[in-house]
Amino acid sequence: MNSSIILAFDVGGTQIKAAALINGSIISPSVAQYDAHSDQGASEIIARFVAIASDVLLRAGSADKPIGGIGMAFPGPFEYENGISRIQGLAKYESLYGLPFGNLLEEAIREEASLKYRLDPDFRIRFENDAALFGLGEAGFGTALGAKRTVFLTVGTGLGSCFLENGQLVKERFDVPDNGWLYTIPYKSGIADDYASRRGVLELASELGMDGKGMDVHEFAALANEGDPASIQLFAAFGERMAVILEQPLHAYQPDLIVFGGQISKSGHLFVPAFQNKLAALGIFVRVAISQDTLESTFKGIYEFVK
Repeated sequence: MNSSIILAFDVGGTQIKAAALINGSIISPSVAQYDAHSDQGASEIIARFVAIASDVLLRAGSADKPIGGIGMAFPGPFEYENGISRIQGLAKYESLYGLPFGNLLEEAIREEASLKYRLDPDFRIRFENDAALFGLGEAGFGTALGAKRTVFLTVGTGLGSCFLENGQLVKERFDVPDNGWLYTIPYKSGIADDYASRRGVLELASELGMDGKGMDVHEFAALANEGDPASIQLFAAFGERMAVILEQPLHAYQPDLIVFGGQISKSGHLFVPAFQNKLAALGIFVRVAISQDTLESTFKGIYEFVK
């Protein structure tokens, strides 16, 4: 399947980002962003994915290449191995709840005239969460290439994570939290997801007495980059807090590398040094890196996952 085209979808509630890859490389003209229409009925959502697949394939060209598979970074809760959505109460993809979405989508694709004659005999559709696919991409093509034990953290609206050993996902083991997910770690009155995320930065700004009403993380980052002392302190405190939150699972796993991705990691230079220094103070000495491109790594991780 290595010479086949793999279609990669990074699925969000409002937008779907997609691309075609071949031999691990992204076909640049195929990269596009689409409205998700996630509030529609199941049949409309399935038709939307089929239409996006057709458009991405058209953009990709390579008419002589078969489609080896489709991979999706899909939001949870989701039964990834079974292709069944368990999303409820989140105002997105509600109509897919409990349905065999993967099977239904494959049936629709096999009926689509622009796709059915291009499908490889081993064509398949696979699902996984975005942090795991990001990690696979970084391990196969990015900053974690050749690393033995790596933890990947995506910091944005929430905290995503995965654990890899020698390029393979580790989800169920004594030294790894269930599924490799760190967002549920208890901290103060909540969980890690409340503090190591966008809302965590904004709440910390309030705790520090900053007058940032109506401001978002990127605006605080801009101020920090301009030398504003309070904003610099904000990101340093954010990095230190994240180290404290993650101390126990990082001690247990003993990674040789931690890689940050996600929207807030675009400002990683503002908080990663404090994060790394605090870990060292806690007895965890580890190399820390920031992804050059989270989306590109996610697409390449999907390729690795599906090929």
